[in-house]
Amino acid sequence: MSSNNNKPTKRIEYRGKNIRASRTGGVAARKNIAGDGYGATLNTKHGLRLHKRISKGTRLGFQNGNFQFLGRFSNGPFNFNISKSGVSTSVKNSRGSYNLFKPNYSSFNMGGINIRGKNAAFLQLLFFACTLFINLIKLLWWLSTHIIWFILLMIKWFIDFSIGFYNGFNTKKIDTTIN
Repeated sequence: MSSNNNKPTKRIEYRGKNIRASRTGGVAARKNIAGDGYGATLNTKHGLRLHKRISKGTRLGFQNGNFQFLGRFSNGPFNFNISKSGVSTSVKNSRGSYNLFKPNYSSFNMGGINIRGKNAAFLQLLFFACTLFINLIKLLWWLSTHIIWFILLMIKWFIDFSIGFYNGFNTKKIDTTIN
């Protein structure tokens, strides 16, 4: 059994304005023509695609005789993708993204290494758990300091009120004895 089978593959690619070359995909050139919501893209690897923009982030198109429907929306850390085959939602963070509906489409980046698939889903969940644990400790620390501060302020107010009440009561007693 060879140990070369267990080595992780690296993503090696070059992306230019109209050309893309990668280790696994080969070389592909493209030219895009767009205007007023209509567009055409000619790609040496995937053929001709004609598409029309329906709304922001949504388009209909034809590529190689096949109908396409693509919608991409993002709101905060969430990304929503709509296509003919279904709906997908992912959460992005500093280490990549975790796909909630299709976990095998997740990615994880660390130290320049990009991991995808089941391993990435596991590492993303581990990252979420660590982040949640750290933020929970921060929240508990913040709550405990504020609760202790509030209790100390209540004790201080009660002592000040008691001293003021006692001094006020004694000055009333002195004033009545003078008259």
